[in-house]
Amino acid sequence: MASPTLAVAQSPPLKRPAVSVTRKNPHCWSELPFDLMRMVFRRLGFLDFDRAKSVCSSWQSGSRQCKPSNKIPWMVLFPVEKNYCLLMNPEDKGKIYKTQHLGDNFAKSICLTTYRSWLLMQHRYQEKEGLYGTYPKHDVYILDLLTRERINLPAFKSGKDGLSNPILWIDEKTKDYLVLGMANSFILISSKKGNNSWKEIPQLPKSCTEECFNCMQSHLQSHAPKTVYKDHKLYCFNCSFLHIFDFSGEVPLKVFRTSARGYVPTEGGYISRPCNPCVGDYCKYNIVVTLSGDVLIVKAVLVIETWSFEIYKMDSSTENNWEEINSLGDESILLELGVTVLAKDQEGITRNSIYFTENKYFGGYDKNGIFIFNLDTKQVEQQPQAFVSSSMPLSHAHWFLPNFKRE
Repeated sequence: MASPTLAVAQSPPLKRPAVSVTRKNPHCWSELPFDLMRMVFRRLGFLDFDRAKSVCSSWQSGSRQCKPSNKIPWMVLFPVEKNYCLLMNPEDKGKIYKTQHLGDNFAKSICLTTYRSWLLMQHRYQEKEGLYGTYPKHDVYILDLLTRERINLPAFKSGKDGLSNPILWIDEKTKDYLVLGMANSFILISSKKGNNSWKEIPQLPKSCTEECFNCMQSHLQSHAPKTVYKDHKLYCFNCSFLHIFDFSGEVPLKVFRTSARGYVPTEGGYISRPCNPCVGDYCKYNIVVTLSGDVLIVKAVLVIETWSFEIYKMDSSTENNWEEINSLGDESILLELGVTVLAKDQEGITRNSIYFTENKYFGGYDKNGIFIFNLDTKQVEQQPQAFVSSSMPLSHAHWFLPNFKRE
């Protein structure tokens, strides 16, 4: 049903006295019809939307029926032992937004990954008594940090770290969802709406999983398969091979496989040379799918507090062929989400850059560090969240793409 304001805007022309009043104020923005006002609001980012609400009481009233658009990544920060999180918008430098109370057990959970405004949360490790002793059991749930809507998922058993390389996808309208991740570091499992338990997905060849397991036994825990989910397809990079699964049906089907050997030099599929923790020498591979559907392999290297990145693009016209690229054009990479976003003419986001977060596998920086690597200048910029952690310790942080619209 149309709103009362919209109904008035679509009604027959007003009588002459009302028209004469309008003509006295031909540029009165407070009298802008709601349908036009809504068109304006729908094109505004979060910061401009907030400013537009202050134009007049009419615009403030109209804004309550609209939501701002958002095309730039935000930072979400998780204070230690707090039941809320903090949001930072790069477009609005220096300003911090605090969410509502997100539940009594939020402080006991850790955010595994994000999808738009949804968080995939996992309760911190707890041991449950079983018939043959103790075993690790993990409780997982999905939470909208803007509306506080919560979806509980089935518990599952795994190692102490729980779900690794997690993926979250959710449909805003139907609330259909899909959660994917690695249990025990090399078993791919999934949960979707309607499931009462987690399902194991037929994984990669046995020899490949064994090879990865041998790597992890050498304490290379970051080298489990890397995964990205987009347009109902799962992209899995494992032991120098890219596998693509189609999730559009009831049963996932493997539809593509190609090798990156020779183009992405690796040992055991992920490390190009032995890491030396004593000098802070680390490298790691991630998979990224661009806006146009191109598949990229991104190699991140940290040597004595200096970052560098290499990007390889799959040539879909030739089998097993990859080429190194030096530019993303007008796009930027959100590394932990495995996607690119359009950065051209967008205030608050730098084009041809890689947005990434620090983690326990890379040394030399705080584990909560949030960074941007500019491919043009080859320089890394640490984001200014330090003033927050100086007075409020943070447990972890993520880049994410908030969705304020609920259509």
